[in-house]
Amino acid sequence: MKHRLWEREFARLIEAFFGGGSVSLLSKGRVALYAGLRAMSLPAGSKVLLPGYTCMVVPSAVQYAGLEPLYVDVDPSHYNLDPALLAQVPAQNVAAVIVQHTYGIPCDMAPILAWAAARQIPVIEDCCHAFGSRAAGGLCGTLGAFAFMSGQWNKPFSTGLGGILLVNDAALAGRVGRLIAGEFAAPGWMRNLFLQAQILAYGLVVRPHTAGRITRLYRFLTRWGLAIGSSSQAELAGIMPENYCLTMARCQVRKGLREIARIEENQRHRRLVSALYQRRLAEIGFAPLSIPPSIAGEDAIPLLRYPVRVANKPEVLRKAEREGVEIGSWFEVPLHPAGTRMEDFGYRDGACPQAEAACREVVNLPTHRGITNRRAERTLQFLKRVAVPAAL
Repeated sequence: MKHRLWEREFARLIEAFFGGGSVSLLSKGRVALYAGLRAMSLPAGSKVLLPGYTCMVVPSAVQYAGLEPLYVDVDPSHYNLDPALLAQVPAQNVAAVIVQHTYGIPCDMAPILAWAAARQIPVIEDCCHAFGSRAAGGLCGTLGAFAFMSGQWNKPFSTGLGGILLVNDAALAGRVGRLIAGEFAAPGWMRNLFLQAQILAYGLVVRPHTAGRITRLYRFLTRWGLAIGSSSQAELAGIMPENYCLTMARCQVRKGLREIARIEENQRHRRLVSALYQRRLAEIGFAPLSIPPSIAGEDAIPLLRYPVRVANKPEVLRKAEREGVEIGSWFEVPLHPAGTRMEDFGYRDGACPQAEAACREVVNLPTHRGITNRRAERTLQFLKRVAVPAAL
């Protein structure tokens, strides 16, 4: 009974943050996408547009829902789906379009919404990087039929894995509720215990200077079944895992309640760190982001990660881990992670050349609460010393 009260309170607080909508708490962000797609009852085999610069769990959820992913290249200035390319997409048999607010950078929503409305195609927002980012038209997550978010460790709103589905249409929300009630299960006590242990361990050992090594250890433990990871081996092979349709665990809800209480503080910190990188990168010889005000508005964006293009990405990542500098790479290939058999998810080499170039060059700088001005400056000095700016 107490857990149900926590769940309702957590969902209520998220709905209040977004100013409305209906929230469902699920085991992962991809599961939220799957539930939303299933509830839409789109024609089997129809196509869903999405950017070719994403994680493979997004197209896998599309496939599990009986649909076909179709990739659109990104704009290299903000790493989101390029709306200018939608005119080249045959509209027939396209059932939906997923827009991803990459790194927390808002997508150029106005032309995408206009294109979709003219064809009566629903828009879905991938807000896994963008809890709190604001597009020119409003808060990211409130502009489409529904939005899905991830509570993974390195996301803007962490529940220690976990996912959030925000539905902005009352009729669709009702269908989502019935689907979850009929087909989804609550995690058992063993999974809850594993997740609780991971949340505690993460809080104890993960620091900016340990992040690289801990990430590799976590992936190793996940591969051998000693930790609950983001993706199982079956999922990486395109096979729907047996325990895919789960709701959020008790320990994740409790952590979520703690996180939502300080979300405004988090967003302020991310804005400040993002602004520092924006100001200082040009001073040390790297191209800062150039996002038109028509996309992001005039306020500073609370970026989840700040993308920087370098010509020697493998060297930068290797030396950063060795020196204890937190620098990430989330898209080594258009369907992250490296090693994904992208053809299994309908992607063919050369389909998204801008995304493929970004995968070769982009590293990302953290903005979370552990990044003080001193740490951010140390990261910038590391880039100045080790990284080679990519040719523009």
